[in-house]
Amino acid sequence: MKHARNFWLYSTGRLVSLIGTGIQDVALPLFILDLTGSGAVMGTFMIMTVAPRLVMVPLAGVIGDRVNRKKIMVWTDFGRGVLILGLVGLAYNNLITIPLLFGAQFLTSILNASFGPATSAMLPDIVEDEDLTRANSILGAVNSVSFIIGPAMGGIIYAIGGIEVAFLINSISFLGSGVSELFIRYNQKTRSFTGVREVVSDLREGISFVGAHHGLMILLMIALVLNFFLSPLFSVVVPYVMRVVIKFSSEQFGMLETSFMGGTLCGNIIIGAFLAKTKIKKMLNCGLLVESGILIGFALIILPQGLYLLGYASWLCFSVLSFTFASMGLFNAFVNTPLMVELQRMTPTAFRARVFSVVELAAQAVVPIGFGIMGFLLDMVPAHWIVMVLSVAQMGVVVYFIVGLSGRVYEDLETSNSNASPKLASPD
Repeated sequence: MKHARNFWLYSTGRLVSLIGTGIQDVALPLFILDLTGSGAVMGTFMIMTVAPRLVMVPLAGVIGDRVNRKKIMVWTDFGRGVLILGLVGLAYNNLITIPLLFGAQFLTSILNASFGPATSAMLPDIVEDEDLTRANSILGAVNSVSFIIGPAMGGIIYAIGGIEVAFLINSISFLGSGVSELFIRYNQKTRSFTGVREVVSDLREGISFVGAHHGLMILLMIALVLNFFLSPLFSVVVPYVMRVVIKFSSEQFGMLETSFMGGTLCGNIIIGAFLAKTKIKKMLNCGLLVESGILIGFALIILPQGLYLLGYASWLCFSVLSFTFASMGLFNAFVNTPLMVELQRMTPTAFRARVFSVVELAAQAVVPIGFGIMGFLLDMVPAHWIVMVLSVAQMGVVVYFIVGLSGRVYEDLETSNSNASPKLASPD
């Protein structure tokens, strides 16, 4: 990798900050529930986490194309570090209140939204095109490791040291990440804002870029449909099945979630080590098809007959489901990594942050709708039938994409890649 120094500073900072965030993301809900015992307060806190991000993301894309992305990375990390460090002092003196936490979370969500599109858009500028698949697989592995280590440590740290220790570790992780990013060598040609009209114009350009590329539009629509199926399934239905139907312990449930991330980690390692030069079409189609097949297998396992044969909460059932989730995570990496690579390659750096923000907003906007529908259905329909219908529907969408649409999509993407404008930003 030609610009290895920049990439490793970028990815190391990301690993450190994500582990700290994972620790706080587990400790903070426990603290809120211990403080209030209220599910409504917890739900309001989640709204304060998501809502500012949905509002801020489009503007963050515009800022990411107009302001130096390295500066955005550094200052948002420093900003989050200082903000959370202030919470350490308040928590140590027992001055933390729910309104104060809501306000801090609101500000943190805005900084998170500002950080995301700019840093994602920056990656293709600090690695060579031929190294982009390997770089994304490494970052996927970094995410997986942080999602395994952070949450696992969060509960232990909260139990031993309280919320102030969790805040302290997260603030140090953000500050350390910001220091690491200071040493990245990165220049970006930017245009300064001259008025509000330019902000609106930039937003329209980002949306128009997506709309003008039919291959990208089809991929986005497929991603929206799959996200609509899978996000509520894994966030609402699967926890219900694991805890209420099968009656796994909280420790077993946590280990099952970890097995998915472990599979994702293995998938990204395989991509980085052996499949970096594999055609994106082959990897993506394989990932979609196998992941959908495994999901149908999961639906069969949780049928009453399947759970009876496995002994419900027995170690046999736990082992089978752990292997199933790990396999699903592995092939999920074969979907997410090539999708990100194609998006990075086809989008000129002048538009990249805006395009990423449009994609992120569209993907996240359907998730709350799915949550509401799944919660309603669980009160009316047995969970195993919901999983079966969704898994078969996903397989149908995937087969339709591979057989009927993928040829046009990849042809359009290849044309877009060959016609992409030169990079406007480059490392020194």
